[in-house]
Amino acid sequence: MNINKIYLFIFSLSLLLSSCIKENGDESSINYVNINDQVPPFAVEDAQEETFNSKQFLGKESLLVFFGTYCPDCKKVLPVIEEVWKELKDDPKFLLVTISREEPTETVSRYWKDNQFTMPFYIDPTHGDVFSLFANNTIPRIYVINPDNKVVWMSVESLDISAKELIQKIKGSK
Repeated sequence: MNINKIYLFIFSLSLLLSSCIKENGDESSINYVNINDQVPPFAVEDAQEETFNSKQFLGKESLLVFFGTYCPDCKKVLPVIEEVWKELKDDPKFLLVTISREEPTETVSRYWKDNQFTMPFYIDPTHGDVFSLFANNTIPRIYVINPDNKVVWMSVESLDISAKELIQKIKGSK
């Protein structure tokens, strides 16, 4: 085995181990919520223990994001979501819900502070039960939800569009 093959193997292995694509050892990703599906009922809490209920999506152009601060792909996506938040936060018809998957409030709060994020975040209080309504694995997961509480666009694992393009998808969700 030559040195290039060894480096390629080590590089590939490091990507596999650092990825958050297939956590929990699952072989395949199963979406339980897809485009044109209604958002299932759920509730989550923010750092101040205020509850968000999925019924609050009704009448709003919404963005729902599942993430983990430990996830390399999420670390790339969250700054884009923050840009969207900064652009749309004053729009009364816009709603952003970012949900940390299986992390304590303290961990996410520290990550938000370190990255100077101003967008809201919520914690799945049941250690992944809310996430499990949407899929069996793979984060980040990003859903654009229309005012009728229906998913009109989604991205899994990565986000290959800019904040501006994502805003266009949100604004076109009617």
